[in-house]
Amino acid sequence: MPTGDGAEEALALRAAQGDTGAFDALVTLFGGRVFAVAFRILQDRAEAEDLSQEVFVALYHSLPSFRGESKLSTWIYKITRNRCLNRLKFLKRRHVGTLADIDDPAVARAAVDPEAEARGHKRADQRLQHVDVSRVLEEHLLALPEEQRTLVILRDLEDLSYEEIADITGLPLGTVKSRLHRARAELSERLSPFLDDVVT
Repeated sequence: MPTGDGAEEALALRAAQGDTGAFDALVTLFGGRVFAVAFRILQDRAEAEDLSQEVFVALYHSLPSFRGESKLSTWIYKITRNRCLNRLKFLKRRHVGTLADIDDPAVARAAVDPEAEARGHKRADQRLQHVDVSRVLEEHLLALPEEQRTLVILRDLEDLSYEEIADITGLPLGTVKSRLHRARAELSERLSPFLDDVVT
């Protein structure tokens, strides 16, 4: 499958013209990343799966309006982020908890590194330690305010640039950097006791 920004734009153009094979290729290319972001924000596997489908339905209908003013991946992340925040508001109104799946070790690993399984199995003790770190990271990520959590996910887990994050969130570049700095500091403070225990 072709990769790279140019190839992604070409797939988007073909999909917008009705090429179902090109759209399927986009789903394959971005499906894992969309689910990973959705799960990290929503903290619920079923909700993340449903929302991922909604994102690609929305993408299918909106591709003809894509003008290439930003990267396709940035545009898809923006759709994902906005729908996640709307879903969180809905869940809060219904008082629905979102931590049920974090007890599933496979989900916990996928939340931190969705491609970990593809790189092969590690020793049992390493996997258990990784699950513990994953669990604690996800719990403390969830404790951050929604905006801070989203910034950490996009920058530190999805490796997006500050400029891409500013485009996705609509925040000024300087605001993205300052709020991300505060989010990292708070997350580091929360994680420090656990990481000290792991090291010792």
